[in-house]
Amino acid sequence: MTFTCQRVNGHLHTKETKTTCPPFNPLDCRPGSETTDVNGCCRRCELRNVCQVRTRATVLEVNGCRSAGPVNVTSCAGQCESSSTYYAAADAMTRRCQCCRESATSRRPVELTCPDGSRLRHSAIVVEACRCGAAACLEELPGP
Repeated sequence: MTFTCQRVNGHLHTKETKTTCPPFNPLDCRPGSETTDVNGCCRRCELRNVCQVRTRATVLEVNGCRSAGPVNVTSCAGQCESSSTYYAAADAMTRRCQCCRESATSRRPVELTCPDGSRLRHSAIVVEACRCGAAACLEELPGP
């Protein structure tokens, strides 16, 4: 909260300004990178690689056949380090790109019911673990 004085029609008034900080979790930070904003109010840091398994419940559908109810589906999500650095000897930029991807999977049978009442046995992929892995860096798109 900051307070300033303002003159309005010859009278002084106190103006109150509330700053809302973005969410901050020190566990997501690279060690030693924590700082505050220019006002010394909000904490921020360089994010470390946080790549993990996420689970959400959804109804599976394959060729019109659906699971009887929601099924836990796993995926990988998070942040991985990427960079683009000037390399003087080659007079070019060197790029290093990583993405959050599966490192271990398994299969789980799921029974689906089709519109005609028949049943289909589907083998769904389950993500067991995730990691940051090398990825192709896309070239910059041409400007307008």
